[in-house]
Amino acid sequence: MKKTLTTLVVVLLPFVMSVSSFGAGFALYEYSAKGTAMGGATVANGAEAASLGNNPALITELEGTQIQVGATAVMADATTTVAGQSRSLKDKTFILPNFFITHKWSDDITLGLGGFSRYGLGGEYNDPIKTWAGSNLAYKVNLETFSFTPTIAIKANEELSVAMGLEAMVIGFSQDSFFNATPAIAGAYDVSGSGVNWGGNFSLLYKPEWAEKWSFGALYRTKVKSTLKGRLHSDRDYTSLTGGQLNIHSGDAEGSITLPDSITAGLSFQPTENWTMEAGIVGTFWSSYDQILIQYTGTESTPFINNQKKYKDTYRLNFGTEYKLNKNWAVRAGYVYDKSPINEKEMDTLVPVDDRHIASIGAGYSQDRWTLDVYYAHIFAQDLSGTSAQLGKSTGTPVPMKYTDGKSEMFGFTFGYKF
Repeated sequence: MKKTLTTLVVVLLPFVMSVSSFGAGFALYEYSAKGTAMGGATVANGAEAASLGNNPALITELEGTQIQVGATAVMADATTTVAGQSRSLKDKTFILPNFFITHKWSDDITLGLGGFSRYGLGGEYNDPIKTWAGSNLAYKVNLETFSFTPTIAIKANEELSVAMGLEAMVIGFSQDSFFNATPAIAGAYDVSGSGVNWGGNFSLLYKPEWAEKWSFGALYRTKVKSTLKGRLHSDRDYTSLTGGQLNIHSGDAEGSITLPDSITAGLSFQPTENWTMEAGIVGTFWSSYDQILIQYTGTESTPFINNQKKYKDTYRLNFGTEYKLNKNWAVRAGYVYDKSPINEKEMDTLVPVDDRHIASIGAGYSQDRWTLDVYYAHIFAQDLSGTSAQLGKSTGTPVPMKYTDGKSEMFGFTFGYKF
């Protein structure tokens, strides 16, 4: 299937998800219970093995060998209205797992390996009949990614740490759709594919001696460009049925995906020994995700699907705080404003929400060797009205669309152990 990683939804986890999302587009940020409880504001503070997700340079502050494993459960809901007809998402719960391990190789070098999801979307609409125009875009979708990130972090001096890592991202994608070429010709098809793709990251942590209560962290993640191979399955051969005017039949397919690069920064302040707060920003260059293109393998014919997305570059603002009640217990809270990249003139059925507000709380308990963190977060998604230029191609008049009632709930935990 030749396609640039398809549209993103409001979802949040990849392992299969329900159309609603943690991050704008289909970006995910739920790397640990501690970090998510603080709204992702752990770029310049709170070193843990899961810092491999937020800011790998932080792992220079860890001693010995440390591991963390965790998971997030997500329940999402939203409604999409196309040409006056509405459909809501089916009720589903999805699980997003992760793991992290770090090892202090020497006084100045720490090694790490993380496994987590950075992108994902999914969901299925109730009663997606062929006469619902939204089914012509997609009524069921599943995008799963899982990244393995071998990392080396170096403590350059007492003030500065830097890190760099590779990223091997495994991607799986599937989409089910109906179509109505004419009143007499209507059918169904699905596409699926997978691939392994490569990227990288660079990060730093600066803790100035002249301002010991302050610290600054930053992370850059490269684009991930890839190719996918898979198959398109149709309920019948419509190419033969229509004399080649409608290019739909079962066959091998191929495609390409470009996931955007991003820059993250956080500034942390510790007013007292037990109280930490941080504010941060994530900039994601979604404009590199401009279309979905799918075509049959070994053919130069017109692509089967060529959907223009025209996403916009976006930002994500966050604030989080942690207060240590005593040597064992800590409480946390966070807030995120997540700007959507969706182009209101190129709306689809896979991302049924606009900008998001995320409120989160959590707690952590620690002993000498182990820790347990938990959190809860709620996503409030704004409505969006616009059009679908793709659905209006045949007539030259864009079809009106609207997203309403978008919301998600997330629960998660992280267990850590120090050897």
